[in-house]
Amino acid sequence: MIKKFVFILFIILSNSLNSFAYYEYDKKLDLAFSSILTLHFAQAELLLQEEKTEKPGNDLRLLYLNYIDFLKAIITDGKTEFEILKKNSAIRLEELNKNKSNSSSPFHLFVQSEILIQQALLRIKFNEYIISAGEIRKAYKLIHYNEKLFPGFILNKKVSGLLNVFVGSVPQQYQWIIKYTGMNGNITNGIEELQTVYSNINSTPFKSYQPEILYFLGSIYSTFSIPVDSFLLLDKSIASINSNALVAFVYTNIFMKQGENEKVLDILNSTLLQESNQSFIYLYYKRGLARLRKLDFTSAQDFEYFLIHYKGVNNIKSAYQKLAWVYLIQGDSIKYKENLRKCIERGVALNEEDKAANEEAESGEVSNVYLLRARLFFDGGYYDNSLSEISGKKIENFPHYSEQLEVTYRLGRIMQMTGKIDKAINYFEMTIKNGLSSKYYFAANSALMLGLIYEEEKQKNKAEFYYKKCLSIKHEQYKNSIDQKALAGLDRIKSMN
Repeated sequence: MIKKFVFILFIILSNSLNSFAYYEYDKKLDLAFSSILTLHFAQAELLLQEEKTEKPGNDLRLLYLNYIDFLKAIITDGKTEFEILKKNSAIRLEELNKNKSNSSSPFHLFVQSEILIQQALLRIKFNEYIISAGEIRKAYKLIHYNEKLFPGFILNKKVSGLLNVFVGSVPQQYQWIIKYTGMNGNITNGIEELQTVYSNINSTPFKSYQPEILYFLGSIYSTFSIPVDSFLLLDKSIASINSNALVAFVYTNIFMKQGENEKVLDILNSTLLQESNQSFIYLYYKRGLARLRKLDFTSAQDFEYFLIHYKGVNNIKSAYQKLAWVYLIQGDSIKYKENLRKCIERGVALNEEDKAANEEAESGEVSNVYLLRARLFFDGGYYDNSLSEISGKKIENFPHYSEQLEVTYRLGRIMQMTGKIDKAINYFEMTIKNGLSSKYYFAANSALMLGLIYEEEKQKNKAEFYYKKCLSIKHEQYKNSIDQKALAGLDRIKSMN
């Protein structure tokens, strides 16, 4: 009887000890995280369930469960997935805060800051800016305190690097909030932190974080139009592109900015063949764009597939706009107008692509086909084709003020990308002079391009002048993204001799 009692007591004590809260980054969690980043969510969930059975007290598992919810919401852009993420994140944060016994671990505040950032990113995507700002501030305080407690913990720098970029890129009109909350941020410093983590993490147990860091770095370089020549990690990321849809996605954005349209198509065609990526419907929208930029009208199939299967809210208006362009270029005015009508009626105008699409549709103005073809060819990197669409044309081919403004802007961009810098400068200056008081983005982006040109030439004063000029120009189209790029440029040239 005594032996039986001792045995039962041993089992109870063992279970109690095993369920005691702690953090351990073990092999199973490492495999689960790798599966998450390659979008093999079912495999990751199985591994995390096994972890819960074997180590019920390991609270680090909660972070990777949150990663799954976060990425599902990101790739589907779905409101339902967003609500699931918010609900589960709140439960997980509450559970983490209950377990005070594990607060001596460097993971304790790190995990909370990660979950807060994941929530904040999705809130921004769904226009919940006020709550998002509060979560970013809380994550900011947590990770900086964690850095004081555990200065050698490398994952601190991953979070602080991201926060540096977030805070440093807040639009000018909201800078007062940043000052009020006591946060400081600098895009250049954030990038340097992330690059340092990427370079050093290989010799730590957290090597599996490399694809995630590549994703964030690629997103930052793409968003802020930072010259990719300075991105020393690009070559290293090539190996990850074939196995990781997230890395593939973000580097298609970089190649699109570079005008490497054929590389974009190669990556997307390869990525969409992998079964694990079939839920990443947004990739079809991206391939539609790449096909359209070489005037491949099978792009319509990708946009239609996207519109049928996509459950999110963003880029619906933009997809209908692109479908309208396909039919306009082919001379089908009925389907052109039909898709612009759907552009007005469906989707939401939250991001800048959708806002621009909705503005075009509501204007009732038919796009100038010469300029449309020139723009598409240019965006694909087919500069000779782009130039041929507008060079030698008569002024009568571009009767409207906005069209004439776009001609000089487009010529400037073509000259810039083909190395004819003096001509590019002349066209950009002409565009600024003629478009300074217009609502269109051409003058502001011309100033941004001049800032980039002079930055590359190490002419700090001129670069600073044009970045500030860009910020001073009042316009409506793409304002936030253009301003962010100008602010990033000002950050970079601070250290220029």
